[in-house]
Amino acid sequence: NKESSVALYQQLIDEIKNQITSGKLAVGDRLMTESELSQEYNVSRITVRNALSELESEGYLIKKQGKGTFVTKPKIFRPLEDTVGFTESCKNAGVDSTSIVLKKEILPLTQQYQNDLQLEKHDKILFIQRLRFAGGEPLMLENNYYSYDKYGFLMNEPLTGSLYELLAEKKGVICDHVLKSLITVTSAHGELVKLLQVSMGAPLFVMDSVMGNTHNEPVHFSVQYIVGEKYSFVG
Repeated sequence: NKESSVALYQQLIDEIKNQITSGKLAVGDRLMTESELSQEYNVSRITVRNALSELESEGYLIKKQGKGTFVTKPKIFRPLEDTVGFTESCKNAGVDSTSIVLKKEILPLTQQYQNDLQLEKHDKILFIQRLRFAGGEPLMLENNYYSYDKYGFLMNEPLTGSLYELLAEKKGVICDHVLKSLITVTSAHGELVKLLQVSMGAPLFVMDSVMGNTHNEPVHFSVQYIVGEKYSFVG
């Protein structure tokens, strides 16, 4: 609608999104070419290109060299501040999330964990490793380290949902402050390839962080390996 106050490229974005959410376009379907879309909707190639670029950046489309543009599963977007947990990020993207607990171990306290988590010398570390899924596909390997004295009760919890919701419900702990955070990139190797179901060398985000409560007290130290093509950090 060229008389609408909404820009043409935004109208095209909304139209393609509607086709995807309604199921008219399914994951894996090939989109019409820029020329075909231009003729179909009576807009310029530049308008089409801008719309497709935006949809690609949002994770709805993926371009494959020499093959065309295809519908893909939307990326999970996560604030750089990391105050939004994985479960909530998936909800915001309209994607179901689940978790599988791989390890629950009690580890000796090291100087690093004592410093990062501000623990007493007699304390131990509760290590919890989970494989986290979005839309039925593995997206993240999560390694969390807690004070055993404070959070040892987690050993007896199923931990298939949101740990943040569980901490709030059981202990009244609101984990919503980033005390320290570092994001780097690595290549998939070893057990990461098998667990995350990616090819050897696939790009992974690595997020090291110390999360705190509303009083800026450390709650846990976390190291997460995240499938790069399925995830984006936003400011």
